[in-house]
Order: sequence, then structure tokens, then C-alpha cells
Amino acid sequence: MKPNNQNNHQTLLSNVTVDKPFADALKNETTMELKNSNHEDCLKMSEHESIEPFVSASTIQTGIGIAGKILGSLGVPFAGQVASLYSFILGELWPKGKSQWEIFMEHVEELVAQKISTYARNKALADLKGLGDALAVYHESLESWIENRNNTRARSVVKNQYIALELMFVQNLPSFAVSGEEVPLLPIYAQAANLHLLLLRDASTFGKEWGLSTSEISTFYNRQSNRTIEYSDYCSKWYNTGLNRLRGTNAESWVRYNQFRRDMTLMVLDLVALFPSYDTHMYPIKTSAQLTREVYTDPNGVVAGPNNSWFKNGASFSAIENAIIRKPHLYDFITNLTIYTRISRANPSYMNLWAGHRITFNRIGSSNSSELVYGAITNPVSTSSLSFVNEDIYRTTSLAGALGTLSGLIYGLTKADFDTRFRNHTNIASGKTYFPGHSGIGTQVRNSETELPPETTEQPSYRAFSHLLSHISMSPTTAATPPVYSWTHQSADRTNTINSDSITQIPLVKANNLHPGAIVVKGPGFTGGDILRRTSTGTFVDLPVNLINWQLSQRYRVRIRYASTTDLQFHTSINGRAINQGNFSATMNRGDALEPV
Repeated sequence: MKPNNQNNHQTLLSNVTVDKPFADALKNETTMELKNSNHEDCLKMSEHESIEPFVSASTIQTGIGIAGKILGSLGVPFAGQVASLYSFILGELWPKGKSQWEIFMEHVEELVAQKISTYARNKALADLKGLGDALAVYHESLESWIENRNNTRARSVVKNQYIALELMFVQNLPSFAVSGEEVPLLPIYAQAANLHLLLLRDASTFGKEWGLSTSEISTFYNRQSNRTIEYSDYCSKWYNTGLNRLRGTNAESWVRYNQFRRDMTLMVLDLVALFPSYDTHMYPIKTSAQLTREVYTDPNGVVAGPNNSWFKNGASFSAIENAIIRKPHLYDFITNLTIYTRISRANPSYMNLWAGHRITFNRIGSSNSSELVYGAITNPVSTSSLSFVNEDIYRTTSLAGALGTLSGLIYGLTKADFDTRFRNHTNIASGKTYFPGHSGIGTQVRNSETELPPETTEQPSYRAFSHLLSHISMSPTTAATPPVYSWTHQSADRTNTINSDSITQIPLVKANNLHPGAIVVKGPGFTGGDILRRTSTGTFVDLPVNLINWQLSQRYRVRIRYASTTDLQFHTSINGRAINQGNFSATMNRGDALEPV
């Protein structure tokens, strides 16, 4: 795709849309397996001293599950799908027992070490209860109307309750944006904002049948458009504010920083990325969206209180961030992994540990592989090669070890299980294991599903997984930072498949070739991943696609989500043959911030 304009300008692309013409488990798993008295002296587990915040897989799973459910109902859904979505959200956010909203609050309070004031908490919870009760009533009326859409009484009831409920959201959203407490309340705000936008979509979907006038439907649609921008800006702003507040100087502060970045991506930013897809004018039929952002699970090292954890002697904050977090890049996935093992001894105990690795990865539709080397790969006692060609890794279980010596503890990753699913045979699960051996050491199990739980527990993990392993990084030495796993959302397929009966959004970072002059830059927070930029005329990328059930007579329309400081032209070509050219207007002034339009 070529933006053609000789003027000095800047263009940014986030995706291309193709459519038809028209645990608390962590606390349970942080037990130390101590083989002798020396290690009992060295390793003292203290839950209160641990760096780990209040981590509950079920807390994160709620956010993951809601985003996953919405991803399956984008576009103009059937009435039954809308009712089913509300039923699911009601069960997730207003379950029986302890309030899920309180659990969200407690989780973020732990992450940012800031308590929400009693008044703000009680006011928010009271307003949320009112919204939940009203949403349940609207949901019941919606189902009654769906069962008998010609019933005048049912139609009148659902319309009136819709108008009242929408007004409640307008009135109550400020309760979740209290000055000074925006960050710990952010997941509450994001979930409430998401519900408001979903509700506003109903006016475009059902308004005419309910008897709303054309002007009334337009009013709700315009409010949806304006609130999409407002809510997206707010969430992105306070996410970045909260993240920047956690920036520190040492390894311990980096772990906390990364936990906030990961968990708030799952609970807030993933929802925000879906907001524009609720627009029924832009997406009038079934739509598939993809999240290409990466999240990083915690380093695979022992965490046993501040004095007996890997980060005690770890690298600095900036060194870890630079070594672990990849720069913006085209979407890729792991195909081969070679692990280099070294051994540490304290007779009679020993620990073979993951000292470094060579990772091979591919881009979609490309036979060209790339390699990166991490850690120490010289003078290994052994190497282990694992192939993941045509396999996706949906879960890891790692065994972090600690070997007690006279000079202190030595930390390392001594075993790793990679659970996989065959890409072309998705009902077949398999796995690979790295286990060089150890004896007489303290160990701690780290299961990726504690931090990235599956979308549901009602199916086996190889079907219900929420994320796929995409990369593994580490610092130059395992003592500085153990291996860290990077994950992409399951919605980002690895084939760029376009179905013939629906709209398919394909982020342009899923290209396999970046042309000179085009670069990948960090996304603004509301695009679900990174975006492309170029400041001169030229080709952006080569984007391979896989057409499903297409016919020679099938026609597709290509839409491009872009931002530009100048007017420009886009040329689209297939195998070098130009198929389309379009003139596009400037969308912003130089120096303006990107907006979620």
C-alpha cells in the first residue's frame, strides 16, 4: 500500500478492514520444595513480604472473558446474541456472593499501593448496584420483546426501560472517575463505559422496531460516537498516568510496573480497543476484530520475600525494560527454541539452569525466519532444541529453582513445560518439555494460567485459552532477569484469514514485510496493538491474506483506518498488480494527539 504525496507529512495506520460489498492460584503455587536444612535456612517464605500483589486468576479471567465474549458479537448481532451478551455480563460483573466490582478495586489497590477512599468506594458500589439492577430489568424486558416482537406492550416497555437505563449511565459514570482516585477506579470506569457504549448500540440495532424516531436514533448514535472518543481518551490517559507512577529504579519495581501494564491491558485497554467496532454504520454485519498487543508474564524466578527472591540481585529497572520488552515490531510467533544450559553446584546439590536461548520466529505467510539470541549461550553443559512449527503454545508451566550456597542463593529456571495445540488440528493437544535436571534445591511452580487464565473454565485449556506464546526474552545473564514469556491474544490469528460472509479487521502489523521508510511505532493505547508510520511517499507493507469460501464473482471492499497530517493517496495492489486507488484527506494537524475515531 502506497501513500502518494510529495509533501512532508506523517501517516499512521493501525489496521485494514476487509468486508463484503456491503488464584489465588499463585499463593497456592508459591510453595517451596526444600530438600535439606541448608535451604530451609536460606529460603523463608513470607506471604506478607512477597512482592506478589493480590493475584486472583478469576479476577483477570472476568476481564478476559468479557472481552472474548464481545469479540464474538461484533457488528450488528442478532437480537438473541445481544440478550445472551447482557446475560453473560450480568453474571460476570454482578454475581452472587462478593461483589466483582470490589474485587476489581482490591486488585488495583494492591497493584498501585493506593486505597480508594471509603466515600468514593461506597458511592461507586451503590451506583453500580443500581446500574446492575436496572440492567437486569432491561435484559428481562428485552428477552420478553424478542419472544414476541409484534407485541405493542412489550415493545413499549423495553423502549422506556432502555431510555431510562441509558440516562442512568450518563448520570453515574462520574462516580467512577473521582478526582485523585482515577487510577484505582479505572477498571470500574472501563467496564461501565463499555456497557454504556454497548447499550447505545442497541438504539441503532433495535430503535426503529421500538418506535424511536429517526432523529432519536441519530441522537443516540451521535452520543455513542462522542462517548467512544471520550471514554477511550480517559482510559488511555489514566492507564499511562498509573503506569508512569510505578516507574522505578530496581528489579522489584519493574515487576510491579509490568504487572500493572499486563493486568490493566487485560481489564481496560482490550475493551477500549473494541469500542469503535460497536459502530453499526461502519460494521453493519458480523465483524471479527483482532488484538495484536503483547503482554508479559512475570519473570520465571523464585519469589520468596524481598530477601530471598531473584530480584534482590537483579538488574536495574531500565536494564530489564530494555532487555525484556521488545521494540515495536511486525506480528510474529515462535517456531523453534534452542535452550543453553549451565550448571551450578553446592555439593551434594546441583541445579541445571536455563542460561540463554536462541529463538527462531516467523511472520504470517513468510518462509523467511528470523533469530534472536538472549542470555549466555557460550560453554553450555547441554543444549535442548524444541520445534514448534505449526504448533501454538497456549500454556507454560515453569519450575523456578534456588540453590543455597555459602555465598548466597543462586536462582535459575530448571524446568519448563510448553503445552501446545496443532494449528491445523485444533482438537489435538501436545507438549514439549525442557528439563535438564536438578537435585536438592528449592523450587517454585509458575503456571502461565495464573496470570493469563483461559476465557472460560468450562472447556479444556487447549480450546478455551486466551493467549498464545509469541516470544521469550531475558537479560544477558539469568541472575539479572530469568526468562520472560511474551503473549499475544488468541483473537489475532496466524493466517490472516478473511471470511466471505463477514467483515474482517486485520491490523497492518500482521504484515510479513515492512518496506524502507515505514516503521512500526507504539500504539496510542486504544488500537489494540502497535501501528505503522511513514513520513514520505512509498510502500508500507506486504500483507498476505487467506481467503475462505471465496468465489471468482466475490467482491471485497477494503477500508483503511489511518491518521495523516496531509492529504494523500493510497494504492492497493495484489501480486504487484494495482487494484485500487483512493484519495484520502488529512485527519489531524502536525503535533496533534491521535484520537480514537
